[in-house]
Amino acid sequence: MKTMKKIKYIFVVFFMILVSCDADDNRIAVALSNLTVSPEVSDDGSGKVVFRTSATGANVVKYDFGDGTTGESITGYTTHTYTNSGQNTYTVILTAIGSDGNTITETVDVTVDVPVMNSDLVNLLTKGDSKKWFLAASQAGHLGLGPARDGIDGDWWYPKWYSSQAFEKCGSEISDCFCDDELTFSVDSNGEVSYVLDNKGQTFFNVGHRDVVAGTEEEDYCYDYDTSGTKSVIISTVEGNVPEAETTGMQMDFSDGGFMSYYVGSSSYEILSISENLLYVRTYDTLNPDLAWYLKFSAEVSTDGGEESLETIFTNLVWSDEFDVDGTPNTDNWTYDLGAGGWGNGEAQTYTDNPENVIVEDGVLKITAKGTIGGASGVKHYYDDITLLETGGAASNLEDFEGTAPEFSGFGGASSTVIDNPDASGANTSLKVAESLKNNGAETWAGTLFDVTTPIDLNTYTSISVKTWSPAVGAIVKLKLENQANADEFFEVDALSTVENEWETLTFDFSDAPVGTYDRVVLFFDFGVSPVGDAAYTSARIKSENLYEFTYGRVEIRAKLPSAGGTWPALWALGANFDTVGWPACGEIDIMEHVGNNSNTTSSALHYTGNSGGNAVTGSTSVPTATSEFHNYTVEWTADSIKFVVDDELIHTSFVNSSDTPFNSDFFFIMNIAVGGTLGGTIDTAFTEDTMEVDYIRVYQ
Repeated sequence: MKTMKKIKYIFVVFFMILVSCDADDNRIAVALSNLTVSPEVSDDGSGKVVFRTSATGANVVKYDFGDGTTGESITGYTTHTYTNSGQNTYTVILTAIGSDGNTITETVDVTVDVPVMNSDLVNLLTKGDSKKWFLAASQAGHLGLGPARDGIDGDWWYPKWYSSQAFEKCGSEISDCFCDDELTFSVDSNGEVSYVLDNKGQTFFNVGHRDVVAGTEEEDYCYDYDTSGTKSVIISTVEGNVPEAETTGMQMDFSDGGFMSYYVGSSSYEILSISENLLYVRTYDTLNPDLAWYLKFSAEVSTDGGEESLETIFTNLVWSDEFDVDGTPNTDNWTYDLGAGGWGNGEAQTYTDNPENVIVEDGVLKITAKGTIGGASGVKHYYDDITLLETGGAASNLEDFEGTAPEFSGFGGASSTVIDNPDASGANTSLKVAESLKNNGAETWAGTLFDVTTPIDLNTYTSISVKTWSPAVGAIVKLKLENQANADEFFEVDALSTVENEWETLTFDFSDAPVGTYDRVVLFFDFGVSPVGDAAYTSARIKSENLYEFTYGRVEIRAKLPSAGGTWPALWALGANFDTVGWPACGEIDIMEHVGNNSNTTSSALHYTGNSGGNAVTGSTSVPTATSEFHNYTVEWTADSIKFVVDDELIHTSFVNSSDTPFNSDFFFIMNIAVGGTLGGTIDTAFTEDTMEVDYIRVYQ
């Protein structure tokens, strides 16, 4: 940052000198002389070279970069990127032009090493010829946002928060054009990669880049935009800001302003991960390089080498539930998960065992999600007595909300206001407290900030305590200190609520905070643990845990799915050792997932260590009648492979199972409907109820 400021200062001074000279009618012409150049070749494989030049009496310096391209500069430096693969030497010709039109030239040779394209990566990208990719709309995290920096604890949003920080856009009318783009990568006999984006006539633009087109909307929007034409693709190594384990270290650069579906002005994409079925990239917003955007694409459906139907090896029926006895589900087969919050996925429902949410009726299991029109008023947390603490125990009040209320600013759908203490008992008998309201539909990271007039002295006060009131145990409370004038200067600390519906004091340790000017307080509550309103949405989640658990076999579930926007039904299995090893180490087999906001598609997934959350191994297929007719959803699970099937047709390239995966021990079944959350997306404001019907579940071995 200091270097950039110096460069800007040099440019300003140089520019002022030029302007003042032009304005001086009596100026003395300076003879053109002393043209020198110092090239700085990047060693990261990107092909970038910075040419630093100086020349007495020069108005401009023009460059012939030796690769067929030219440029010019008046700033004393310019940057050029060479794209030819391999190690190449270029003769660069510089021409300085003086105010009187005289010129002098200088030449310099630069050797640039751009790695030859990784053949395995190119094969995955192009299938050795041509391959189409589509937005992974059925997955959580098909569009995500995170910072472009690393190195500060809590500053890195991928992968820790990725699935909960994602924006699900395919359920929204203003962005539905985003969801049918086709991205085609091809490779020719010379190994050159090309790219075509078919956007079906419209592109989804980030709000900050709307001036590229004629629109004036104050939000992200779909616009008519021509993306036709073939772009060349250069793949080079890159040293990103992510940990090495979270990136391939490769970057794609598109020619002629090419981009991947969502327009943020960038033509460079770092490949975070790639497999036969999944391409996960990140790019930097050209208007705000501190922001990184993440996009996830799935490949054209593969049927495992052309195989169209499953030839099962399992024919012996060993367990089933035919749901042929009306009433509550068979207690020999099923028990319940109860409670709110969706276990960290930002879901809106509360799970119950009420017959209105789960019942066997007319020969089918019915799981029904119910809601109030318009949703809940929101989830509320309260906070008070923000206090600075010295190591020795001395304290100083930062804000107790008893006087003039601070000027709150909410973001992500949250807001704060000062109110009368709604629970003046226990640990807090204050008259006034602050209320944090997260409205239905708010982002999981929604929060509120307020500024203080005097920067917080973290040399004297190393901790901060806050009295909080939360409606659930385990709700994340994040306290963040920022510099109003510099968004890059901040430090944040997390704590968890330990009681529900009562006051407690949480202490946040800021002893490791770097030196800075901290004059803004930011508070985030919940991140998906607390219930939303007064159980505005209810549903059911039944499981066979400790009742029926098994290893290997063919599972077949016949079901008809709900269609309402915001519903997220799932038929899946979880490793029975999750209570000892945790998730994702226990493994998860998603036989079928579906979202009402994309009702004609179903997906399947495998979650395990290194491939969890938004980075799972996935596949999807079109099922146009998924919500109006029953279909068979199947997984064939062996010690060697896992295959997913819809109506006997393979829809997921065979996963190679091995002793290194968790898919070699007992799993149990789960069936549920979630509402909203990272995959369910926007909840229809007119939603009242919708049902998943399950005709049977059968296990063959």
